[in-house]
Amino acid sequence: MKTIKQLSVLTSRVIKQNLTDTDTIITTFIMPIAMLLFFVYIIGGNIAINGKTGSSGSYLAYSLPGFILMAMAMGSAFAALRINNDKNKGFITRLLSLPIKRWAILTSYILASVIFMLISAVVIFLLAMLLGYRPTTTGANFGLFILVIILFALMITLISLPVSLTAKNYNSSNSISYLLIFMLFLSSAFVPTAGMADQIRGFATYQPMTPITETIKALLNGSFSFNNLNTTLAIVWIVGLIIIFGILSLRRYKQIFVNN
Repeated sequence: MKTIKQLSVLTSRVIKQNLTDTDTIITTFIMPIAMLLFFVYIIGGNIAINGKTGSSGSYLAYSLPGFILMAMAMGSAFAALRINNDKNKGFITRLLSLPIKRWAILTSYILASVIFMLISAVVIFLLAMLLGYRPTTTGANFGLFILVIILFALMITLISLPVSLTAKNYNSSNSISYLLIFMLFLSSAFVPTAGMADQIRGFATYQPMTPITETIKALLNGSFSFNNLNTTLAIVWIVGLIIIFGILSLRRYKQIFVNN
């Protein structure tokens, strides 16, 4: 129970830092909201979805998963910044000198990152509901949607951790988030891949963001199936990256703080 309390305190500390920092709020909440409104009401009506004439409503339904994932990717930058800042200022080293389980320290940053990204996802989803979006799905599929979102948050947190632990300064620790956002734009998150140039379409179709985005779309619009190729690819990418970067994150954490 003592370790759980320590984990809770350390986790809430990072979340509070994120929620009380102006730059974090602007980047993680205000920017995704502004981009959603811009794309839906200015660009969306010019994009045909599934061969149908474009409209703001149809584009909102199509692109919502992409904006949810984008808000979460932006949030991952600040999870990386927090742990890098604590590392460089010696805060983590001081924690290790206290009677705190070493796994709880790293886990607190991971939990705080996942929770913070889930908050950003909820904000974007509620905004879409206010704009008229309504999911056409079952309770079971909506539960799977929540599970995929949680696993995605865990995945990109673990991807960013080795970089943030290794980075020598605050500014370079969040570089991985830019790659994640760039990959979202090179996927089916905001426009169908069918109209992309051949050289780009092949990459866009099979890189992680496209099957993950398409799986979320299917979960929300009632067309989800475990037999779909995108579902299989999404599971392989998410589980595979969680395992690979989970091992890398733990190894890097031990190299810096435990084995020295």
